[in-house]
Order: sequence, then C-alpha cells, then structure tokens
Amino acid sequence: MNSSNSSPVLERSREVLELTHEKALVMYRQLPNVLIFTFVASSALMLYYREIQQLWFWWGAMQCAGGLRLISWFFWRYRWRKADSLQQSSRATYIFIALSLITGALWACFSIAFFPVSTASQRLVIALVMATVAAGSVNVLALAPWASRVFIALLIGPLVVMFASTGERDELVIAALGGALFIGLTGFARVASQTANHLLLMAQERNHKIASVFAQREALQRDKSHLQFQLAEKVETLEQEMTLKERYARELARVAALDSLTGLLNRSAFERELHQHLHERTRDLPLALVAVEIRRFDLIELQGARTSEQVLVAIANRLRDFGGGQLLLARTGTAEFTMVFCDPEQRWQDRGVFLRAALQSTIETDIGPVAVDVILGIATVDEEAQDLETLNYRASIARQDLRQRGAGGVVLFDTVMEVEIRRRQKLRFALHAALETRSLTLVFQPIEPCMTRVSRKMEALLRWDDPELGTVSPAMFIPVAEESGLILPLGRWVLLESCRAALSWPGDTVVSVNVSVQQILAGDLANDVRRALELTALSPQRLEIEITESVFSRDIETICIVLEQVRALGVSIAIDDFGTGYSSLAYLRHLPVDVIKIDRCFIQSLDQGSRKLLLALFSMARGLGFKVVVEGVETEEQQNLLVAMGVDYLQGYLIARPMLAKDVVSWLSNRT
Repeated sequence: MNSSNSSPVLERSREVLELTHEKALVMYRQLPNVLIFTFVASSALMLYYREIQQLWFWWGAMQCAGGLRLISWFFWRYRWRKADSLQQSSRATYIFIALSLITGALWACFSIAFFPVSTASQRLVIALVMATVAAGSVNVLALAPWASRVFIALLIGPLVVMFASTGERDELVIAALGGALFIGLTGFARVASQTANHLLLMAQERNHKIASVFAQREALQRDKSHLQFQLAEKVETLEQEMTLKERYARELARVAALDSLTGLLNRSAFERELHQHLHERTRDLPLALVAVEIRRFDLIELQGARTSEQVLVAIANRLRDFGGGQLLLARTGTAEFTMVFCDPEQRWQDRGVFLRAALQSTIETDIGPVAVDVILGIATVDEEAQDLETLNYRASIARQDLRQRGAGGVVLFDTVMEVEIRRRQKLRFALHAALETRSLTLVFQPIEPCMTRVSRKMEALLRWDDPELGTVSPAMFIPVAEESGLILPLGRWVLLESCRAALSWPGDTVVSVNVSVQQILAGDLANDVRRALELTALSPQRLEIEITESVFSRDIETICIVLEQVRALGVSIAIDDFGTGYSSLAYLRHLPVDVIKIDRCFIQSLDQGSRKLLLALFSMARGLGFKVVVEGVETEEQQNLLVAMGVDYLQGYLIARPMLAKDVVSWLSNRT
C-alpha cells in the first residue's frame, strides 16, 4: 500500500528534478554566447563614447558581472551539472537569473547616465544596442518569464521615458516604437516561456508528440523572423532619417562658414581654408595675404545702417571681381577684409595699388554717391612666414605703419616696420611700468617776466630716465602715451605733482602745465584740474594750463567748452608753439585763451623780415588782449630786442635751463 502510494510521488519528484535540470542546462548552454556578445557590445559602446572618462567605471562593472557569470558557468559545467540534486539545479538557475538581472541593471545604468549627454545619433546607437540586447534576452531567459520581463523593462523602459521626455517629434516616435517593442517582446517572452516549458514537458514524451514540437518551433521561428524583419525596417527608417539630418547639418555648416551680409567667408572659415591651402600649396607658388581696411568707416556708419551695408557689399563685390574666383576672400571685421592671391611675377605693390584704385571708386547708395578710402597691408608667404598667425601679424604691422602716418595707401611688410613697432611696444610697456612705479620726474624751466611786480612762472616739463632705454625724449614717449591711452593717467599725475611742487615756491609764482589734446577731448580736464587744486590747496591763480596749436585741428566747439570750464575755476590758459601750425585769427577770437607762447623758430634769425613778423604777432596779440611769451631766448641780443618790443615774458636757456623741483626754491629766492 505504502509502496504503491510512494511510487507516483517519487515519479513526480523525478520529473520535477529532470525539468529543473533541463531548464538550467538550456540556460547555461547559451551563456558563453551571451558573455561574448555582452563583452563585444559593452566594449564597442566604450570605444564609441571614449571621450567620457566615467564610462570606464561602467565598463569595469559590466566585466565584473561577466566574470561572475563565467565563474558560474564553470561551476555548472564541472560540478553542478553532474550532481543529481534538485537543490543544486535550482541554485544554479537562481544564480543565472540573478546575474542576468544585474547585467540588465548595468545596461539600464548606461542608458540613464549617458543618454542626456549624447547627440541624436548617439541616442539612436544606444536605442539600437538596447533593443538588440533585449530581443536576445527573450531566448536566454525564456524559461524564466518574470525575469525576462524585468530584463526587458530594465533595457527599454528608461529609454522610452527619456526619449518621450525630450518633447522632440522624432524622439517621441522612437519612444512610441520602444513602447511597442517592449509590449511585443514581453508577449513574445511569455509565449517563448510557455513553449519552452511545454517543449521540456513534451521532451519526456517525445515519441508521441514530436510532430507538434516541430510545428510549434516553426511557428516560433516565423514570429521571431517577423519581429526581426520589423526591427530591421525600423532601423532602416532611422538610418534614412540620420542621412537626412547629416545632409542638413552639412548645409548648416556651409551657411555658418559665410558672412551673412557679404556672402564671403567669415574669419573662422577663412582660417581653416587658408591653413589647408598653405599646407597643400607647392613651394614655388608665390602667395601673399592682403589685409584691407576701410578708413574712417565710423563716419560712413553715421549715414545709417543701410548705407554702411551697401558700402560693405560693394567692397566685397569689387574684391570678388579683382580675384576672379582664384583667391581666398573673407570679411574678418566690421570694416576689414582679408584675401590671399597668387602673382607669379610677385608684383605685390603694383597689384595692391591697382586693387586700392578699384576699391576707392565712388559707391552708389540710397543717399547718393559715397567715397571711401582704404589701406592695404601686404604680407608675402616666404621661408619665415608660412602660417596664418605670422602672415596676419605682418599684414597688421604694415597697416599700423600706415595708421601712424595718418594716411591711406598700400604697404608691403618690411622687417624695418617690425623693428619700429616692437620699439614702440617696448617703449609703451616701459612707460606703463614707469607710470606705475612713479619713476618719471618733473623739471621746471622759468618763464621770466619783463616787468616788475609781475608773477614769475615755472613751466613743468616731464623727463624719463629708464634703466634699460636710457634718457627718453618727450618727443618719443608722449606720442606713444597718446596712442596707448596712457596720456590720461600720465597727464593727471603731472598736473597733481606740479601743483604739489608749486606749494613750496615763494610768493605767487605760477606753475604752467602742458596738457594733451586727448585730455581735453576726453572731457575730464576740468574735473582733473579741480581735483588737483583741492588735493594740494593750491590757489587757482597760481596754475596755468598750456595747450598746443594742434587743438585747432580737432573738435573746436568741444575744446572751447572744456577750456571755459577750466577757466571758470580761475585757471589761466596759454597756447604753446603759437604760429607753427593750425592757428588762425578766427579761432583765437573765440578760444578762452589768456596767453600765447611764440615758438622759438621766430627768433632764430633776427633779420628785418623776422622783426616785422614778430612785431605783427605782438600787435595782434595785444589787440586781442593776450599776454605774450617768447620761447627759445638764448642770447642777450634776442632778449634786448624782445624787451624793446614789449614782450611780457621770456623763456629760454639765457634765463635758465630746466631744473629739478628741489632747486626751484633757491633759484627763485636768488631772483627776488
């Protein structure tokens, strides 16, 4: 009785054991291929995203999981498979499923971590890899349907959410396809699981149901082929979309390389083209880079945006016509163009003159004809200049040479220009350092009155002795200071130090300070004078501001306004070097001036003509109510003649040479 009852139980246990063992056998039989595929796919993704350093941690974790699965395979192959134990087979199955889900979680981590930083094409690669892995998992985990669904959800679920969250139309389509794929794969996993279990059960009765097994297998293969065909269609569609996007990207790149107004190359595209051109050119092909700049383009811009655009387009078209499509041409600045052309005869200067003449022809605009002036700096490609940086540098030096001369024209780079530019740069850097370290000094030259009971004056003169450059003349460093913008802080320092030095002088001696026209045009001269007087407590009547005749060539209305503000403080105004340049009676009549200083050139020769000219200048000054100072007095004959003519002040080496501030007090004391 007991024997008959236990026999079905033992048989049932045996069937369960065999079924469990067969499940484990099927799973582990596929494991080597799974490991190879996982290694190849993860390594391919690592190479594809090799610029992302964090990817190494993910790849390492994936290989660790693969190593554990490989160890489990070895245990199955050499130990567990031989054991006739339900417990060992169940344990092997659970280990296989657990490690598979860990691998699925790592795949999901990859998608979540790198999807946000990926491009559209990279996201498609991620989607393709994950879909392939998910599809493959259906067979591998067919005997564990819940594990198969979890695995598929790990791979496809995050991607569906992230594609959908972007809001882009194309990626919403991909998200929808991913959802459909998830539903299809989970359904297929269920079918595969049922079929596999059924096959295992029927294997025990294979002699009776072999035909049914083959039929079901063919059906499964057809379903699988159908799904693979659908997936291939989707992949082909995505590839076509990627091709269209790449074509669109190339068109955008072409548009991005052009200047939107003129249609010429922009700076970055020109640099790329020229770099490639220089790299591929033959050595015996003479090339030159020409930098074209429209002078005083700011005046053209005052005519309106439409007019300035028409001018730029016209210049660009003329440059095209000049090159005939045989050169590189770009707009590299607001009013700057750069071109590279070839001339076998190397007549660069002649070609430049011809080009400049073509560019300077009158341009018809909506407001009428507009004339332009251009400067051309040319740098040739030679043994020492074979890269873009050097050529640009040399062309810029050539243009700077023209700017310093204040004229348009065509200049071919010469090493002498570079030497001069470097000298001025060195001078500028040294002057900046000298201003910061207060290593500049002031000397003072007396301006002696010709009548008693009149205040003496001391003109402040700037001197610079550099440890490396030696004694630098103001005629050299003042223009450099004006070019570099250092003249404003330099002028403030001279003004303040001159007022401070005058405090120690006896009586009501006046200090005369030279200011640059840039200080006046900046509009801050009155504030600078007020600040110097407040900081030193010097009386305004003891300060005189000297301006040069060059102010007459600038904005005379602005200059008059600023000088009136200075004069309103109680400070007198003097014009230096009078008679040598731009002065005219019309300007003098309106300028708020108290003193004119006659230049030394008028007293170098005391012939009859010079005396008549001096007398005319003095008469004019008297008629306008100006005091008169004559500079450059070096002989007693000059002094006697000027005193006899009624000059107010004399200045020159006959009176005294420039002296240090510490010597002024003693000199003034000896003159009283």
